[in-house]
Amino acid sequence: MLEEIEPVKPELPASRRLVPPAPIHALSALTVIVLDNVFGWVEIVNPLSLLLTCVGVGALGFLATLFVQRYLARDAWGESLAKGLVMGVLSGVPYQVTGTAVGALLLGWAGASEWIHLSSRPVDDDPGGEIVEAEARDPE
Repeated sequence: MLEEIEPVKPELPASRRLVPPAPIHALSALTVIVLDNVFGWVEIVNPLSLLLTCVGVGALGFLATLFVQRYLARDAWGESLAKGLVMGVLSGVPYQVTGTAVGALLLGWAGASEWIHLSSRPVDDDPGGEIVEAEARDPE
């Protein structure tokens, strides 16, 4: 029986990232910005619907962030729930200030982190790695 020789993959030294990854997926941050601005006009036009709008937008922000963090960012359920609660509260705060500001900051952070991470990746010319010498056995 012949044994296959598997290549040894070189280990790259762990380098520090200039911009650490954002705590929230970029789509979650964008969702909070959109929800904050789309429903902001309702709060200005009809102040009597303020409570209903805030609760509805907060619930939409919570659900959107929960599922984006769970299924796209692949966070655990507890972590996704916590991030969803925070982003839901931020998107539910009235008058388009908090959700837009924090969402824009997190969206910029996620974009900068990914952009710098992509530009600093080393080019791998030899994806197979190096081959380690092995003693050949005589098949009997």
